[in-house]
Amino acid sequence: MSPICTLRLTPLLGVVVCLNVVLTCASAQTIKVNWREKAPFADYKTYSWSFAKGQENSFYRQFVRVDVDEQLAKKGLQKVAAAQGHDLIVTYHLVTQELMDSTTTSDGFGLGGGGFGGWGGWGGWGGGMGDMDDIATTEAQPRTMGILVVDLVDAKTKQVVWRGQATEDSLASSQKGDEKQVKKSVDKMFDRYPPQQK
Repeated sequence: MSPICTLRLTPLLGVVVCLNVVLTCASAQTIKVNWREKAPFADYKTYSWSFAKGQENSFYRQFVRVDVDEQLAKKGLQKVAAAQGHDLIVTYHLVTQELMDSTTTSDGFGLGGGGFGGWGGWGGWGGGMGDMDDIATTEAQPRTMGILVVDLVDAKTKQVVWRGQATEDSLASSQKGDEKQVKKSVDKMFDRYPPQQK
């Protein structure tokens, strides 16, 4: 390979490697919000938390509660004790699932059939060497997917009036990363609260 070809391939190879790293590190997040059409969102002024069994000591509770409280305060709702009268009950659910991603890479040096033996038609590499296939390598990478659901329940009717759901394709591997992902999820959910009534 001539030095000119090497110089041209090196930046391209660098871009490909950097793009691969960025895409591998970036995780996709999906936000969905649903609500009850006839719910009186303008009438909701206060809320209290209700935690399901097993959530009392949940690792994520510390992040979810703080971030939801912050968003509801921005929307003008006041948190009160459960024993006091409240308009909404806030609860959340978090589900995680371990997944395995597989990536197969090939060396790209397989020799296929060419027009003229070892050289293809007009000087292109064509192969003709028989069964020399490229070498493929498959690597498995574990990741944890998470789904966070925040429900707002009407305290009088006991019906869910608003639900925000965030699906994170790959949870962070550190507490700081978990905090950021939860905050980002909750912030995006509550961008659509109160819902725009038609």
